[in-house]
Amino acid sequence: MSRCLYAQEEALFLNPELLGGKAANLAWLSREGLPVPRWWVVTTDIFTRLLRENGLSEMVVRELAGIGPDTDPAAIEPIASRIQTEVLRAKLSGDLLQAIGELVKGREEQFFAVRSSVLGEDAQGASFAGQMDSYLFQRGRADIGASLLRVAASAFNARALQYRIAKGIALDDIRAAVIIQEMIEGEVSGVMFTAHPLTGSRRHALISAAWGVGEGIVAGICNTDEFSVGLFDNTIDKQLADKDQAVVFDREAGRGTKEIHLDGEQRHIACLSDAHILKLRDIGLKIATLQHFPQDIEWAIRQDQVYILQTRPVTRLPEPKEPVGRRIVFDNSNIQESYCGVTTPLTFSFANRAYATVYEQTMRVLGVSEKRIAEHRDMLDNMLGLVHGRVYYNINNWYRGLLLLPAFKTNKADMERMMGLTDPVDLVQDREFSFGEKLLRLPQVLRALFNLLRGFRQMGQRVTEFRALFENAYRSIDRDHLHTRTPGELIDEARRLDRDLLQRWTSPIINDFYVMMMNGKVHRTLVDAGFTEPAVLQNNLLSGEEGIESTEPTKMLLRMCAYIRTNPALRALVESGDNHTLLARVQVQDADFYAQCLDYIERYGDRTIGELKLESVTLRQDTAFLFAVLKNYLTRNDLTPETLAAKEAQFRDSAEEEAFTAIRNKLGSRALANFKKNLDKLRDAIRNRENMRLARTRVFGLYRDLFLEIGSQFAFSGLLDDKRDVFYLSVDELYAMQDGRAVQLSLKALVAGRKAEFAEYQKADLPHHFWTHGMVYYQNSYRYPFEVEEEATGNELKGTGCYPGVVEEKIRLIFSPDDELSLNGQILCTVRTDPGWAPLFPTAGGILVERGSTLSHSAVVARELGIPAIVGIPGITQKLQDGEKVRMDGAKGTIVRLDSQEL
Repeated sequence: MSRCLYAQEEALFLNPELLGGKAANLAWLSREGLPVPRWWVVTTDIFTRLLRENGLSEMVVRELAGIGPDTDPAAIEPIASRIQTEVLRAKLSGDLLQAIGELVKGREEQFFAVRSSVLGEDAQGASFAGQMDSYLFQRGRADIGASLLRVAASAFNARALQYRIAKGIALDDIRAAVIIQEMIEGEVSGVMFTAHPLTGSRRHALISAAWGVGEGIVAGICNTDEFSVGLFDNTIDKQLADKDQAVVFDREAGRGTKEIHLDGEQRHIACLSDAHILKLRDIGLKIATLQHFPQDIEWAIRQDQVYILQTRPVTRLPEPKEPVGRRIVFDNSNIQESYCGVTTPLTFSFANRAYATVYEQTMRVLGVSEKRIAEHRDMLDNMLGLVHGRVYYNINNWYRGLLLLPAFKTNKADMERMMGLTDPVDLVQDREFSFGEKLLRLPQVLRALFNLLRGFRQMGQRVTEFRALFENAYRSIDRDHLHTRTPGELIDEARRLDRDLLQRWTSPIINDFYVMMMNGKVHRTLVDAGFTEPAVLQNNLLSGEEGIESTEPTKMLLRMCAYIRTNPALRALVESGDNHTLLARVQVQDADFYAQCLDYIERYGDRTIGELKLESVTLRQDTAFLFAVLKNYLTRNDLTPETLAAKEAQFRDSAEEEAFTAIRNKLGSRALANFKKNLDKLRDAIRNRENMRLARTRVFGLYRDLFLEIGSQFAFSGLLDDKRDVFYLSVDELYAMQDGRAVQLSLKALVAGRKAEFAEYQKADLPHHFWTHGMVYYQNSYRYPFEVEEEATGNELKGTGCYPGVVEEKIRLIFSPDDELSLNGQILCTVRTDPGWAPLFPTAGGILVERGSTLSHSAVVARELGIPAIVGIPGITQKLQDGEKVRMDGAKGTIVRLDSQEL
């Protein structure tokens, strides 16, 4: 036989480029012994020779050169038509016609299917499904030869060319093989996907089936029955169609197919039995298993025999509707205060390392063995998650940590209350342990309980020692002369801070446990006393506490304002000057006030909006925010340290009288005495927490300066374009450059890619709470799992009241220091806050925060300053407009829109 045509046995040994995609797959099916109808192939080199011998090669190249990625689809049609016309006029070579004649000799009554097998067809990235033509029920040399030309010409049809453009496949190397295959007159035919194309499940197949041959399905002519079947079980879900049409052999014409109308029972019964479904499933699973990839398979059944007509890789699957893999709960109700919005890689990597280090040390303080710590390494390294640039708590691992302590159920509720978790989290339950398990756990639980209680008793001493430790480490860094140190020396300084501070940061964590437990005790007593809104009363009881350093920056600014008011020239300068240049002008005009400014910057210069984000610009880099706040305060003559103190105490006395009376009357004097002790402990713990948070802010400021100086020197040396690009590297990448284990040194390219990616993250927010399944960054949509359809009626929003008071005013939406910061009694409305927002609070008539809890920083500071506040108001910044007038009730947690009748 001429080398123009190869039988399937010979094709097994040919180069895949000679076979084209479909024939290569048929060769593989044949080699594996699968039930494939016998076939032959006209190779791609014959196609190339056909064009050359008919003088078409240059014409094809010339015509296709006029098509590019931006070519109008309408302009492709005439080009395709001209090429096809010339191909159809071509003459097949004598040896090819002879080969076809030899093939059909003795098979004069045998029908064949003539199909395309273009190079690249049926590949993983490009199926070319339906792009080229097939001709069924062909017999005899003349019919097969004519069909072969038509199939070859279809490689240049408009839809195939447009498909190539869409897939980015070059048009300069179009080569087609042609398959000639024994025709199976299928009684039932169809397509099988071994991974479900609708649900995305890789554990279920979808079989589409219709009466007649498969052309009816491929062309979309026939309605199909659809059968979803498990790959590893025999569950079958059937969806039967009204199969009123079928494509069958056209016996009158003696070739090709025709459409017929079906009547009666055949239209409505399943065209596949369960036995056939499972048999198809088994063959499909075998093919997918051998290929190690989901397959798109065409098949036919005749006289109970299954035939596989072709297979190709599935090119696309949707995100699974029923996700597979472990569920992780992410929530940022609390941590968003510290890491608001999109956070850079340097900040996240630093924070994640810090959490792992601090909680590892805490586990040791609680008496957890080194073996148990090693077993929890994955927990420690994954306390946080970064999703679309936003920082979240990995709630699974926080609960795993709580399981090391006694009374998990109580601690779980207390932690959720402190963290502001408003959504149900049931992935970890307080299960009943067997007697044997309790015995095994008992030593660890007792050690943890003993050490925790001892830590609580020593809290005052621990706080004092921690603050002394911090001051020593803080003052050991010479911030003014960082520019004289090399990047390597700066990394050494950062690592020294790691050792001297981060690895000795247990006191703040023990105190956080103390806050959590005392807050839970106070809350439960108020509930037992019969209060219907215990959180509101509890917030009032916590107001007016003296000595909280989170309010000290505000009080110092108020003292600075008092000084400005005594100096008319200075006041005129501050009120009229540009915030960005005022410090330099103040230096010339008033040396005393300049000294006050420098003192404030030294004390609180790292306390800014987004203060724990290393990329945040603080007063040390830009003093504009300082003067913006001072200008705000100067508009309010009633703002003094004395008036603030009066506000702070306004509700505390009445709240105590209300709570104490109810507890005494309902629970008795002993319960009241315990309540007062627990309340005092809670107040002390919150004061300690806020004071130690200032230390955290300042140490983050040290790291910020160290990393910025590294960035400055990298930019100076040409490793980076700008010093702030350092924030798009990770801590480990910087440390690795010091150690000699960096895996990429082209930092500019690395940073450019990350900056582009993180800029995209800025365009859309994520919910505060979502679940992921399996791999966090693969096929997860990060949707809020409890989303309900909002009713478009009413004009009220609801959150958690943190400090009482009714305010009727316009709102001012503020998201960053670059926004207009003038408030003058208006209601501050924002997504989230951290301690750096505190200086804005005193000029606000009220505070509305989309995220947060009753123990979040905004709530604590609002109580201390006596400002009505509501937190945890879903979507408020999207629902309200800047300047819109509302009435907020800080006790009830309600916001009524006065300029709108509907939300």
